[in-house]
Amino acid sequence: MDKYHDEQPYDILSARAKWGLNEDVVTDKQLYRIADVAAGDARLAIGILRTAAGRADREGQEYITDDILLDAVEDAQAQIKQQSLDSLTPHQRVVYEIVREHGPIGPSDIHERYTEDVDDPRTKRTVRTYLSKMEQYNLLEVEGTSRDRESSLVDATAASPME
Repeated sequence: MDKYHDEQPYDILSARAKWGLNEDVVTDKQLYRIADVAAGDARLAIGILRTAAGRADREGQEYITDDILLDAVEDAQAQIKQQSLDSLTPHQRVVYEIVREHGPIGPSDIHERYTEDVDDPRTKRTVRTYLSKMEQYNLLEVEGTSRDRESSLVDATAASPME
């Protein structure tokens, strides 16, 4: 699915907060920050809000603090990454593991290693489709153009934009 633009993530979060949380549990400023961090990914935005609300509730807080929100970003990102990894087919998982172990790595090298690792390997085109899907799922980063494209894992150690 395409990413949302402009006010759409905020609108989605605002509606979720209105119908799912008590009034004033989360501020508009916090909803905008969540939308900004999610960068158009509604699944991530909703995950951050859900995680923050759950943590505030478990801690007996009447509202979501900025510290809770900051922790929720990392937790929601980890949960979504795990869900994305769990949704990979066995062949896609082999491709992911090749990139994890050898990245940054180009598509030809990925396909060569892939054909060595599996029975009944898929075509180069199919492997490129797998890479594209994993990039959309934010599991991989692909840099370069055509011949010099290289795939690597998304940098999970990058500083959170909420900080």
